[in-house]
Amino acid sequence: MSEEGDKQTSLDSFDGSAPRRLNLPSQQPTLTTSGNSNPTTYHDMEKLYPDAPVPKVAGGLVIHRAVLHDLTGVPQLMDWVADGEAVIVRMEKLMTREVECKTAIEKLNLFVESDMGGQIIRLTDSRLMLLPPGCRGVRGVDAEAFSVDPSEFN
Repeated sequence: MSEEGDKQTSLDSFDGSAPRRLNLPSQQPTLTTSGNSNPTTYHDMEKLYPDAPVPKVAGGLVIHRAVLHDLTGVPQLMDWVADGEAVIVRMEKLMTREVECKTAIEKLNLFVESDMGGQIIRLTDSRLMLLPPGCRGVRGVDAEAFSVDPSEFN
């Protein structure tokens, strides 16, 4: 045999011992709490920072989420849109009261679309998105740069 062949390990020299064990952090057993079987921790940022200062970023857009319980919440929605921020509004609680729901939508429509020049988009049966001036909703993704023509898959 050549010198190069002598340097190679052969299976004939296997002594039957167990393979070497590596200590990998991802393979370590995790401690779980007795009451929670889900090891993932989620933080409710609204509870941690109820009045968090959100810096205005050039070219950025703040999107608020809100639940409209009654007409008293409408002025806050208007304030956000007037500040150039978008809002996703859940209206399930208000929808059972037809007159109050209609009044809220009329006030929002008058302010957002007529006065501010923004847009109101119906996302689902119970959710609206209020967009400030300069923002527009696009129906579907067929006009997006990343959309693909279905005929390309055939």
